[in-house]
Amino acid sequence: MHEVTLSAPEFGTWQFVAGQSVRLFVGNGLRTYSIWTLSESTLVLRGFSHADGPGSEWMASAAPGTRVALTSPKGVFVVDADAPWHLFVGDDTGAVPLLAMRSSLPSSASVHGIVVSRERMSPDLPWVSSGSLLDAVRSLDLPSTPGVAYVAGEQKACLEVRDHLRNSLGWPRRAVKVSAHWTPGKRGME
Repeated sequence: MHEVTLSAPEFGTWQFVAGQSVRLFVGNGLRTYSIWTLSESTLVLRGFSHADGPGSEWMASAAPGTRVALTSPKGVFVVDADAPWHLFVGDDTGAVPLLAMRSSLPSSASVHGIVVSRERMSPDLPWVSSGSLLDAVRSLDLPSTPGVAYVAGEQKACLEVRDHLRNSLGWPRRAVKVSAHWTPGKRGME
């Protein structure tokens, strides 16, 4: 896991909702990074390096004084304030938006979830160090009525969890939000 802090006075004019991301111009293309925090003049990005792509290299080598071009915060992978309860599920790469979203909720919110990761990232969600996202979700003791699920990580694993929630547990389509962060062999998502 890498953390990069960017500073610019323009950040004070940006609007941000936990779960949103920015696009950085890195190498020969764009890379998307989840926002950890945004304040008056500081933007903190966190990212998990799992490949030798240009984005991972940039995160690992970013140094003070490095200039970057980026977009303002965007995205609809955000908390549904009207959810009866929240389910957060992800892998290493999905942990940043999920944990930022979890942190944005009041302590009274009903929250369930699990992160499959080689390292424990936060006390806010349980984690397991191995296994599939689908098996992790199946191991949870969830309420009998649907809440809203936020699933982030490797594309195929996210779609398996989405299909399980919709098809096996009968969740409505709008109650499952998916954010695919990577997939093996797909350019720009490596």
